[in-house]
Amino acid sequence: MQRESIAFFDVDHTITRRATPLAFAFELVRRGYIFWPYLLAVPVVFVLYRAFSLEMDFLFSRSLPKLMGISREEFEAIGREAFARYLRGKLYPGAIREIEALRERGIRVILATSSPFEAVYPLAQHCGIGAEDVVCTQFSYTDGRFDGKLVGVPVFSRYKRDIIKKFIERSGTDEQFCSFFSDSVHDLPLLELVGHPVAANPDPRLRAIARRRGWTIKDFKR
Repeated sequence: MQRESIAFFDVDHTITRRATPLAFAFELVRRGYIFWPYLLAVPVVFVLYRAFSLEMDFLFSRSLPKLMGISREEFEAIGREAFARYLRGKLYPGAIREIEALRERGIRVILATSSPFEAVYPLAQHCGIGAEDVVCTQFSYTDGRFDGKLVGVPVFSRYKRDIIKKFIERSGTDEQFCSFFSDSVHDLPLLELVGHPVAANPDPRLRAIARRRGWTIKDFKR
């Protein structure tokens, strides 16, 4: 079996200071597809997610139908503008340097996130990463327009681990030759999967686990 080193990166708060779905939502509001009261619930949802592992399935089921009918081209334009307006200046310098150093060493870098492809792909392009190396939640389109559904399941928690495991198998390598960079304890199943787990800008729970287990801890904020 061919061996290949792969570095998987979570995105929100690992590479970006601001959550990519939130930036995407800001641009949706700016263009009139959703309204500001919708965003007022975001801080509450974020706290529930971080503190109580609120399921992404629930969040997507409540939010996606509001976006039905938007064309793929418009979503792509929204993603590009959201990155330019809200994310480009909010990237952790250390994360960008780490990605560049890994790629210079010939290590394949994969972005692995629950964010929709349209929201995260401009960041991938900024980092020199192609679409084939973005593992993320995929919107479903019918006749070029969003039909309110997802292709498969959101790339989150228990789903995320299974999706990444299959990705590694298809790549012809082994988990022990892979690393995973994440800030969140919610990615613990993936950090435990790979041979080289890295707690990057870790939340308090992940920091405690990483220290106890002797994992690498990195601060990408500088």
